[in-house]
Amino acid sequence: MKKISKPQKEACRFWKTKIKNRSFIVEGQDFPGEYVRKILLREDLAFRVKRGLYLLKDKGANPQDLVYMSYWKIIESLLKKYEPYSIEKKSALSLYLGDESIPLVLYVHTSRNVKYSLPLSSGLKIQIRPDPDFHKKTRQDITIGTVKLFIDVPEKVLLSIRGGEDADFSAFLKGAKFDKRMLEILYSARPKPVVVKKLIKSAELHNRKDLSKILKTILKEYTIYRL
Repeated sequence: MKKISKPQKEACRFWKTKIKNRSFIVEGQDFPGEYVRKILLREDLAFRVKRGLYLLKDKGANPQDLVYMSYWKIIESLLKKYEPYSIEKKSALSLYLGDESIPLVLYVHTSRNVKYSLPLSSGLKIQIRPDPDFHKKTRQDITIGTVKLFIDVPEKVLLSIRGGEDADFSAFLKGAKFDKRMLEILYSARPKPVVVKKLIKSAELHNRKDLSKILKTILKEYTIYRL
């Protein structure tokens, strides 16, 4: 009978406790020791998602399936390192529409001076860009299951999508509520008349006369034309 070493017993104990509590995601520093991490990897009871981030698993389980099952929890863990951050553009738009499916690319911006394309398992990635104009007041909380993330406010999403007539944008434009004051603040900080003119046409096309009126006023009052 093969004798089980003390490190193996500790690794087994750690794995069982985490699995029982459904705490599948483990950051590198949370292992009891480097030897525990190595044993679990060797025994096919864990695999590395990214440097410093691991998923615990049953032996023989498909890593790709586990990444999809724990995707938003993985995102929550990874994005903590880029705080303050916010999910933006098309990724934010999809979430506002209630689409919590796994995107091939998740678009994120941060106030930190970093630019990364973070590949995950299964061909997924997070696209992170630096934003010198980032402000916490232009983001809000969003909860996906038990996961809490930050997402751009609807007004910022509207101005960043730049119009378009695809189904997602049309649904967002029809159903979202937009705060006039927030639109004024965002536009006055970085006037983009061409973008807003396209949005006005889209708003009228989708019978959002209220939004069209607001955008026309903002365009008139906050656009600075230079010779």
